[in-house]
Amino acid sequence: MGNIVVQQGDVAIAPESDPRWRTLVSGERKFEYRCLALRIMMIRIRGAYERDASSLQALVAELRQFFVANLRFAAPDYESIFAGAAR
Repeated sequence: MGNIVVQQGDVAIAPESDPRWRTLVSGERKFEYRCLALRIMMIRIRGAYERDASSLQALVAELRQFFVANLRFAAPDYESIFAGAAR
């Protein structure tokens, strides 16, 4: 399911293959997140990536799954990341 676009309402969750996921996990792109759960998760994910860069794909999958499961309260962050600035 990770490489399939998931549609939730008006928002389509990008597939894992979208390079913007990697820029988020690696810290190449940084955003101010409104969702507290996402802020905490990104601290953990970036730390895990810094300790083991070979875990990139698993971390991308985990981050994407967070948005799939929690879009109802993380949609503003998702839209700011994927609608423009992170492209």
